[in-house]
Amino acid sequence: MYMLQLMQFLRGYVRILVTGANIERFLNMATFRGIFLWDVEHVPSGVCLNVSIKGFKILRVCAKKTECRTKVVEKNGLPFILFRYRRRKLLMGGIVFFVMGLFMLSSFVWRIDIEGNETLSYEVILQFLEEQGLSIGALKFRFSDRELQRALSSHFTEISWADVHTRGTRTTVIITEVIPQQEILDRSTPAHVVASADGLITGIVTGSGAPLVRQNDIVRRGELLVSGVLELDPTNPGSQLVYVQAYAEVWARRYQVLEFTVPLTYTEKIFTGNMANNYAFQLLFAGNRRITLPRGRIAFDNYDRITTHHQPGVSGNYPLPIILVADRYAEFTPITRTRSIEEAMLLAEQMVTGRILREFDFAIDIIDRQINFEESETELLVNALITTHERIDLQIPIIVQ
Repeated sequence: MYMLQLMQFLRGYVRILVTGANIERFLNMATFRGIFLWDVEHVPSGVCLNVSIKGFKILRVCAKKTECRTKVVEKNGLPFILFRYRRRKLLMGGIVFFVMGLFMLSSFVWRIDIEGNETLSYEVILQFLEEQGLSIGALKFRFSDRELQRALSSHFTEISWADVHTRGTRTTVIITEVIPQQEILDRSTPAHVVASADGLITGIVTGSGAPLVRQNDIVRRGELLVSGVLELDPTNPGSQLVYVQAYAEVWARRYQVLEFTVPLTYTEKIFTGNMANNYAFQLLFAGNRRITLPRGRIAFDNYDRITTHHQPGVSGNYPLPIILVADRYAEFTPITRTRSIEEAMLLAEQMVTGRILREFDFAIDIIDRQINFEESETELLVNALITTHERIDLQIPIIVQ
């Protein structure tokens, strides 16, 4: 749609008013001769429509045969603008230079979008594309979309399908990653079961191997729990050894300590409501190099800043090598406040809950937590003892000499 409007503007067109008794025959004859008419609108005196300059010359024959009259209402497009300012050579030269500049810029890639990546990062894929010749500011004839597709699929084992297509000055890379295969447990490899962490054993269920610990035993990380080495005849000392893959579910009670401090004084931001905007431009060059034009100064001493980036362009497929950086500043006044001991304790409990959610696996059962506080003049020392119930069994292969 945008490209059609652009072509119509470059070629020039006129809006005419058609009057007479045979307007329908006039339109049919124009259509039969292959003349493109658009924005046809019925008005009390006749019909208004748009037609190209070349088509308007042919319409004169149609108007003569159908005894209709045509009147030019508007003249639009680049040819009429150039004719209007033909004596202003400097302005005309600037327009020609601008059009040629846009044409030259359209020969480069100014934006690269990567979609569908989850395990592979954007930076890793972009670095590989740069090695293959695709980067910000790269000439479009220097690389091939199909070759990039094959290179992505062959280089990354995580990619099962890739599509690269360049439209205008924008290249879009769409990938589909391989579904991770489920790990197949090799039962033929001999293995021991060791403790993955310190703990007090609360239960052990052995599937294979010789258990070496029992309930209520205290074990250390790396300690052998279930042996994968068995004697073929336990009643006969020194009999032949058999190597098996030991397997067991070992549950243990563990104790972990969380220590941190909560300051009794803190700074609160009181926003004044004063806002300020600042704008800057980034010019893109080959190799994704950027030059940022300087910003103006902000009169606020204390502020929060929100930065947004926008890359303008002609439609979605023709981004320009310019990035508009908009900064929005919100002024605030810092106020020093003091917490009471009760407020600090309440905040500490919330912080302990947050750390448990962030640092502990969801498969771990939290069976108890004890929080102790130690006060000082400036802060509250927090010591939290977290009691968990979790599996600590870990298989390690046996190296047979």
